[in-house]
Amino acid sequence: MAIYETIAAEIEQRIASGIYKPGEKIPAIRRMAEEFGCNKLTVQKAFERLKRDGFLENVVGSGSFVRFPEKISRTGDIFDFKTAYISESFFPCQEAKAIFSDLFDTEKTGVFSPPPVEGDPAFLKILGEYYQVPTRRMIIISGAQQGLDLIAKVFAARISDAILFEDPTYPGAISLFRARHFVPLEADGPDLKRLDKKLSRKIRLFYTMPAVHNPTGISYSIAKKKAIARRAGEHPFYIIEDDYLSEFQEAPVPRFVDIFPEKTIYIKSLSQTTVSGIRLGFMIVPDALYDKFLYTKYTSDLVSTGVLQKFARAFIRSGAYRAYVDEMRRKTLTRKARLLELISGYPALSVRPGQSGYSLWVRSEKDADLPRVPWSRGRDFSFSPEFANCFRLSFMHMDDVAFEQATACLRTFLDRIA
Repeated sequence: MAIYETIAAEIEQRIASGIYKPGEKIPAIRRMAEEFGCNKLTVQKAFERLKRDGFLENVVGSGSFVRFPEKISRTGDIFDFKTAYISESFFPCQEAKAIFSDLFDTEKTGVFSPPPVEGDPAFLKILGEYYQVPTRRMIIISGAQQGLDLIAKVFAARISDAILFEDPTYPGAISLFRARHFVPLEADGPDLKRLDKKLSRKIRLFYTMPAVHNPTGISYSIAKKKAIARRAGEHPFYIIEDDYLSEFQEAPVPRFVDIFPEKTIYIKSLSQTTVSGIRLGFMIVPDALYDKFLYTKYTSDLVSTGVLQKFARAFIRSGAYRAYVDEMRRKTLTRKARLLELISGYPALSVRPGQSGYSLWVRSEKDADLPRVPWSRGRDFSFSPEFANCFRLSFMHMDDVAFEQATACLRTFLDRIA
């Protein structure tokens, strides 16, 4: 594979995994050339291919931006089982329109007033009530990725040697922290014996997605959580609890932030449960780290958008958010059942029972490394050859018509594996 093709494939994967999000400007050609150790013309060639395939679009005078996923799916002529977001077509636009109208009527130009660095106080309060978490140590962020960025800056010194990951895990975290240390996952959480071997004085962070893990869909048992919390008390590491999709968990259990708040950095993104364009979330950090995180956020970007915080506050308070999430859970279960029925017709494919959320982690006994597949490949989530023939099917970033068409298309790819 030519160098420019390798670069294009890497950028495409970063888009699919959410490192580069829809509508977001990607790094400039010069910076990419430095990252990949090549000349600018090679990167330019990769960019041109991605634009031709519909993954990027150019804005004159501003740079290259990630196209919105619907455009990617149509232009690339691939039905999208890669994008792990909910389709904008399901979002309650009329309720959102009414909320925005009311905000402008009641707050006038005050709707544009910037909130404090930690976030709009009323928004913090409503989040605390909805998610049953303390607001005293809460900081509003633009999403999980910004939360991880802040952690990387706070724990800056040789962080790649100091952080432990699940295997497999979220590609954005692997890329950001340049991960080196991994512990394999079992059906209810990490292998504790392997975890104990990894823990040492230099491990300062353990990054985990314990509620609807990405990509496997498993959730930690309460026994595993308590065992890990005990180890956090015995060793000098903090738990990074990335709450990916706890709203879609079949049987919720206490979180790390509930069990051991003094050693837990909790991150929650609202874009996973609403739409990708609502770039809001929050993090809760231990008392000992709060001032450092707040200062780091202040020096990184002064505030997260005030208008969006006010909208999300009203959206949650009105009950529209809860109703929307409930509806998406029902739709998720229906679509998942449809895909499981399809997959069951292929003896070489298997899905571990008990997966939650709007993705399925599929294991193949045969070579699944086909060209231009519509799913996310196992190697995107792990360096281990064990997952080379696994893949993730994310099935909620399509309207109902597209889902029916995509399911028929998916069958043709599965036939090629069989």
